[in-house]
Amino acid sequence: MRVLPVLVAASVIASACGGDDEAAPATTALQVASGQIDLSLDPVELSPDYPAEVPIPTDLILLGSEVLDGATTTIFEITGWHADEAIEVGRAYEAVLEQLGFEITNRNGEFDKLFFNGQNEKWFVSAGFFPDPVRLEGTSVGLTVVPVGAAASG
Repeated sequence: MRVLPVLVAASVIASACGGDDEAAPATTALQVASGQIDLSLDPVELSPDYPAEVPIPTDLILLGSEVLDGATTTIFEITGWHADEAIEVGRAYEAVLEQLGFEITNRNGEFDKLFFNGQNEKWFVSAGFFPDPVRLEGTSVGLTVVPVGAAASG
């Protein structure tokens, strides 16, 4: 049962796009207790097509690695879980991207979550780090990676 990656991705997309928080599926304690929500951390493999030039956060447990092939571009969607706090994980990932020449833009952070975009000459990265709403510990992470030309036109 792979309910969690879809829930995390919906949360990241809604938050990153400025969407209505109520549009994302809500998780209740009853759903978790009854087993309707999969709380396991069953890691998946990173897609072999994922661009090696774009790192993922250190110590991230990958829960989803999707490649979406369109007519003109490919989009890489990564979801995962990290044991540390969201701001700490997000800032560390920001620093790694900056060291690799990415310019960080559109940063939006609150006391417990961080969202930002980063771009170099080849790749656009949209990243979200927020307290895990299902496990109530650790951090849910969502990354979307798109070639720069596709991000500008899409």
